Amino acid sequence: MPCRILGPGPLTVKTPLTPLDPVLRALSVYPQRPALVDAAGHGHLSYAELADRAARLVTLLREAGLPPGGHVLLVSPNTADALTAFHAVPLAGGVIVPLNPRFTDAELGFLGAHADPVLALVDAAHLPRVGAALTQRGVPVIATGTGGDLAARLARVPPAPLAVPDTLAEDDPISVNYTSGTTSDPKGVMLTHRSVFLNVTNMLYHLNLRPGSVFLHALPFAHANGWGSVWAVTAAGGTHVTLPDPGPVPLRAAITAHGVTHLCASPALLAPLADAAAPQPLPHPVRVMLAGTSPPPRLIGTLQAQGFEVLHGYGLTESSALVTLADPTPETQALPPEEQARLLSRQGYAMLLAGQVQVIRDDGTPVPHDGLTPGEIVLRGNQVMKGYYKNRAATRRAIQGGWLHTGDVACVHPGGRLEILDRAGDLLNVGGQPVSSAQVEAVLYRHPSVREAVVVAARGEGGDLPVAFVTLHPGAQVQGRELLAFARPHLPPHALPARIVFAPELPKTASGKVLKYVLREQAAGRAAGQPAD
Repeated sequence: MPCRILGPGPLTVKTPLTPLDPVLRALSVYPQRPALVDAAGHGHLSYAELADRAARLVTLLREAGLPPGGHVLLVSPNTADALTAFHAVPLAGGVIVPLNPRFTDAELGFLGAHADPVLALVDAAHLPRVGAALTQRGVPVIATGTGGDLAARLARVPPAPLAVPDTLAEDDPISVNYTSGTTSDPKGVMLTHRSVFLNVTNMLYHLNLRPGSVFLHALPFAHANGWGSVWAVTAAGGTHVTLPDPGPVPLRAAITAHGVTHLCASPALLAPLADAAAPQPLPHPVRVMLAGTSPPPRLIGTLQAQGFEVLHGYGLTESSALVTLADPTPETQALPPEEQARLLSRQGYAMLLAGQVQVIRDDGTPVPHDGLTPGEIVLRGNQVMKGYYKNRAATRRAIQGGWLHTGDVACVHPGGRLEILDRAGDLLNVGGQPVSSAQVEAVLYRHPSVREAVVVAARGEGGDLPVAFVTLHPGAQVQGRELLAFARPHLPPHALPARIVFAPELPKTASGKVLKYVLREQAAGRAAGQPAD
């Protein structure tokens, strides 16, 4: 379409950086390509159909009274309607606020009020949990998903022209994402169009997403916007594969059935696939990005042997998701498999557009690159959040001196590879000596029977006592004293677990992170459990 010159205007020709531009390009360029496949059998969408649904939802949102910058609550699992919302809400000028339906009713109620939504999109299956409270606050609710009326309502409205809103500024929020709250009350992270654009670009580059890519959403969309994948996969012209139950069995079935080429996941989600006693090779290579907790080298090695190309990232919701990456290189691929896995278990280097990533001591100076000296990870760059919604005090605590303080403790190896040692609050003080729970966990993970291992502190007379909570692979049997004997050559005596507690499962957040505070409470009051000696 030829442009119209309307007369003198601003001298700048710059436009806001926003993921909406590459999204709109894909919706226009790839109309016949498959945009979405529901692994549960609830249908599929082409890019033309996704564009039409998004355009009609833009109309519906505006007719429902969505003002520029208005918050739209989304309570939904990974569905076609949810993906449409991630595209349509910002195109309508709004800010999407996704809440994980795995949150408790109390959490959904608290966050639904805190977010100040002007509209809500709620999956019909979860409407009984939040619908009444939203209605009482005067928030119009649109029911989505199976049993919802969204499809019928979209059919009754015309599609709006799809374009970046004229009033959009790149430092405007595109989403408010609530943190998992494993250490404190959840906070609403305001991510901007600019920060998400750079995150999406990093994902496109490092994951090598292309029009033929088939991306399995094993992460909830609500978890930092699926680490940005809700927009990155569309920008690439790839195919979204949604999976309502991302357990190991349906996950592997979806990989085979739909030709999945990419996925992002937490190590905990893929740990059940790493049972060395029952290896299951993939039918084709799959590039997987692991993040959330440090994956043990044994897990990485097992996944690689099955056909996964493993990348390992690190980031926070506050940094628009991932900012560092360890990935296979020609140099590392020439090493023995065990050494490759060991290097990939570290957090690697800053991603292409992540900005500055440093590890600093208490006095603010960078730690030496010796692989030993611990310090806090701090971040500075365009992917860092705008701040916490309605929480200036928490924003001031997190961003100091122009840097985002993560609370994560790490060291830097010669050559610059980052390795996380622990959260600041998770370091143990055993007999006056610091102990990294992550280092103890890494040793326990080497035992072939161990599926998951988490170490927390129980308070003793002389300081902290390391208590290990362990889950085993199906059919595995091992005693605490056997694990202790296995770990003894690899740890100093004071770092050995004082107690090992075997559990069928570990308590986790909706995004798959282990609830360490729950384990600390259990460790503090537990007389049961198997003494490690």
